[in-house]
Amino acid sequence: MSWILYIHILAACAWIGGSIVLFGLGLFLKDKSTQDVVYSAIGPFYGYFETGWLLILIVTGFLLGEYYQLFSLIGNDTGLLAYYVTTKMVLVSALSLATLIHLYIAFSTHQKIRSLRQKLLSRGGSLAIFVLNLAILWVAMNIRTLL
Repeated sequence: MSWILYIHILAACAWIGGSIVLFGLGLFLKDKSTQDVVYSAIGPFYGYFETGWLLILIVTGFLLGEYYQLFSLIGNDTGLLAYYVTTKMVLVSALSLATLIHLYIAFSTHQKIRSLRQKLLSRGGSLAIFVLNLAILWVAMNIRTLL
């Protein structure tokens, strides 16, 4: 099972690292035309790359949850481990939803002008993904400590 944990950690590094890089680009590239060029050049590759890592994270997370019998703890008031497992499942669900919304807007409006609503949902999704990644990482570290 240690190789599945290794792949899960590798996927988390790729997923979280990539989101930090893109979040940083959004903060530091102030010129709108530069942002458009950079994001239109790397966006599609990044979308497919990160979707693959997210799917690997979900599959390996499911396998690890089964192996450690963590799914029976979801929603139980049996202690700190149950709390963290339940919290992680809620955060992963929210992350998956934010990612789906963000990817849908990104791919459907690639090299097109976005409406204000699409911009807000896309940027809000990016921010949500960034924050949720950090929260999930913190919860995962607590789960690993308790195992």
